[in-house]
Amino acid sequence: MSEAEPEVAEPDTPKGPESNAEAAADAEADAADAKSAGAKAGTNADTKVNADPGARNNVDAKADAEAKREGLRKRATDPARRRNARAAANALVDGLAALSGQQITANNLIIGNARVGTLVGQDNHTGTSGPRLVPSGPVSSTWLENLVQTFVPPPTFEKVCDRLRAQPLLLLRAPQGWGRTTAAMSALHRECVAGVHKLNPDVWLPSLDIEFTPDAGYLLETVEIDQLRALQTFHLEQLSRTLTEHRCRLIVVLDDKVEPSPDVEPFLLDGGEPADVGHVVRKHLVRHLHGDEAAVLQLAEVAQLLAYVEEDRLPARDLATLAAELADVARGRIDIADVVERVFTSADSRFRQWFDELDAETRPFTIALAVFNGMPLHIVSTAGRMLARLIVDEETPDDKQTAPSVFGVRSAELLRGARAKSYKSTEETEYGRIPVEAVRFVDDRYPRRILEYVWQEHHAAHELVRDWLHELGNHPDLRVCTRAGVAVGLLSTFEFEHARQLVIEPWADSGERHNQSAAIGALQFPCLEPELAPLVARMLAAWLHRDQPLARRVTATAALGSTFGQLVPNRAIELLRRMARSGEPDIRDAVCYSMIELFKVTELTGQILAELRTWIGSRRPDVRDTGFLCVLQLSFDVDVDTFRGARAWPVMVWLADEMPELRGDIVELFARLMEAQFFVPAAYAEIRRWVCLSETDPQLRGPLGSLLIELGHAIQDTAVVPYYLREWGAERNGPVRAVEVLLTILDSGRAY
Repeated sequence: MSEAEPEVAEPDTPKGPESNAEAAADAEADAADAKSAGAKAGTNADTKVNADPGARNNVDAKADAEAKREGLRKRATDPARRRNARAAANALVDGLAALSGQQITANNLIIGNARVGTLVGQDNHTGTSGPRLVPSGPVSSTWLENLVQTFVPPPTFEKVCDRLRAQPLLLLRAPQGWGRTTAAMSALHRECVAGVHKLNPDVWLPSLDIEFTPDAGYLLETVEIDQLRALQTFHLEQLSRTLTEHRCRLIVVLDDKVEPSPDVEPFLLDGGEPADVGHVVRKHLVRHLHGDEAAVLQLAEVAQLLAYVEEDRLPARDLATLAAELADVARGRIDIADVVERVFTSADSRFRQWFDELDAETRPFTIALAVFNGMPLHIVSTAGRMLARLIVDEETPDDKQTAPSVFGVRSAELLRGARAKSYKSTEETEYGRIPVEAVRFVDDRYPRRILEYVWQEHHAAHELVRDWLHELGNHPDLRVCTRAGVAVGLLSTFEFEHARQLVIEPWADSGERHNQSAAIGALQFPCLEPELAPLVARMLAAWLHRDQPLARRVTATAALGSTFGQLVPNRAIELLRRMARSGEPDIRDAVCYSMIELFKVTELTGQILAELRTWIGSRRPDVRDTGFLCVLQLSFDVDVDTFRGARAWPVMVWLADEMPELRGDIVELFARLMEAQFFVPAAYAEIRRWVCLSETDPQLRGPLGSLLIELGHAIQDTAVVPYYLREWGAERNGPVRAVEVLLTILDSGRAY
């Protein structure tokens, strides 16, 4: 993200007494640094000084400082720390993406993120010609001709026709609005020469009391659940024989929520994806405008509207209505703005009706899925049942409470009711990836829409949902904590101060890593709100003050590398520079984490490297140490997938090779690390890691050799790297081939 930042009122460093106090504190710290340096120099003067108790204290302090540095160095290259840092960063990115939703704008209208409660109670415009519903009995040839002109086959249509040719009876299952009646009519019209008949809805199939016309097709649209349960293999086979005798075909349309008996399975076909929305609307427009539809389709509002209705999966009838309205727009009868408003009113009304009609088991599951969209089913299910129990406790007197049923709604029914689907995914564990079943909404805009609807329309649920999310922020799974935090952040845009006091700050102050991840997640959406971003900036600056609890300062420091830092990087880097002075290991770790997250933003990579160069050249020992730790962690943590390599390359090698403008920064940072007291072993251990990677990836050897040549010149010792290379190559199972190539490159003194 570039420095063309949004207008966020950044809390610039105060110019008043607080600034003076900080300056005085900094001066005091400088004096302490100088005093400490003098004391350290004096400890080696002679043995008489060592006999002094004060000198012994200095020696002990020096030993403690070295032990602390050693602990930080080991942590910097600890695979477990790297794994946790990556997991935290990925969980935050995934959570923000899952709850962000999508937005389409037409002029000044927000049409992708419909605002609940503002588009209700207005008349729908109707203008379609021809019958909207097909009565029972023979279907007229005129209706069928109109159907042929406007029908767009769904992806499974040919499969429907193939099944009809292979067997006379077909049960087509698809959701309402999929276009199942139109698809069934079209298939029967194609396969049956004597026309199509629509059966009365009260026909009882097991009775076989139907008079069939030879070579005709039949459609039964609605079947009661009792009739489906009564259908057995005997009835279906007998019905199929009767249809075959008359050379007839019958399609029974079922709702996707229906679960028929196992006997029905051989005759059942799921509809799958519906027909392309854009094609449906265009076909109807052609019929209305007789080829003059191009002008209206070129309107920007129409293109955006079609994109919206495709995502919203409008029912087939609504698409026909929309086409008629667009035809009226082309004729100058109505304005496009009226059509846009009508579509959103209808969509909002359907959404409200769907959510409010969910049953007691499906609604908690749906809210849980809104928080954990795209995550494993076991996580969503557990969170949903946890919420269901809270709802029961709230709504039912103690002596009449009923726990959620263990064997109630089946998973398939639950997913259909929630407008969700399951799919195969993988989950990262301590021992590698494992396959899992994950779930997500069919429409990825639903997570945000559902949570906002609950918050805006169901005020009695506020405390219950807030407590539920607060408890999930304590979950042992980092992904769960972060998602709960991001959800709290979304809802906090309606009541930030309340959420800050009751949830966000308690998480930040807990000192628990998972709670802190939840707190950081909760700050993401407020940072994106123009009204709240300045408040969040001031709050983070206040949290970082030295009189605040350590846990809160650590949380704020780690938050600087997230959305806030990407929106206002100059301010974030300034605050990180201040926190780099701290000697607290947890704060240093958080500084490194945030600097690495900002470094990953392409537009900020050079700025972060330049900032680290100033840190490692600082006169403050703590700042220098923090800078070196950042360089070491950055090199150890970040890999880059490249088409040139068989595996991901170390970021330092890749940057030096791919971005010449940053090569000088890379060389200086790592050369200083190779010479820095206390960091030499860690620096060469990192180079050894690069060499071992190049053993299995020959393409890495050339860029690595070029970088090693420059590092040798930078430290003014071209013999030390070859020395270590030979040592590593002589190890048992050492990188022999890589060392041989690298030594050849170094001996030549030329880049590959």
